Amino acid sequence: MLHGLADALTVHFPWASLLRGTLGHDHDALAGLAQLLAPEAIGTALVSVLPRDGVPAIPEAGALAQAYARHGLDLVEARPATPDEVAASGSSWAKRLRAGRGRPVTLLRFRRVRPTDDSEPVRQS
Repeated sequence: MLHGLADALTVHFPWASLLRGTLGHDHDALAGLAQLLAPEAIGTALVSVLPRDGVPAIPEAGALAQAYARHGLDLVEARPATPDEVAASGSSWAKRLRAGRGRPVTLLRFRRVRPTDDSEPVRQS
């Protein structure tokens, strides 16, 4: 199993269920992302959603933080991504979307909460 193996997680311009999960709309996909992260590990996502994409909009930070908290994640940051951050992603999909150049991009940063009980699997080396 991949539970708690990732010291960091990066998601650039997801689509379908991964996008819905990253945005807190698909609880199974968000649970899968959360389970990958080791306690205290940081995840970063660059997302871009327009109404014509047929995907629910990026939730307000408070609602997204609540969705993340249900899966043991703290929403650390939710803000517009800079053009440099979009360019640094190296994403060919971002180039096709013209992300950051007329299409808004949001940077989401989240952290896996350290469990407070013994219910969390212990990470083995």
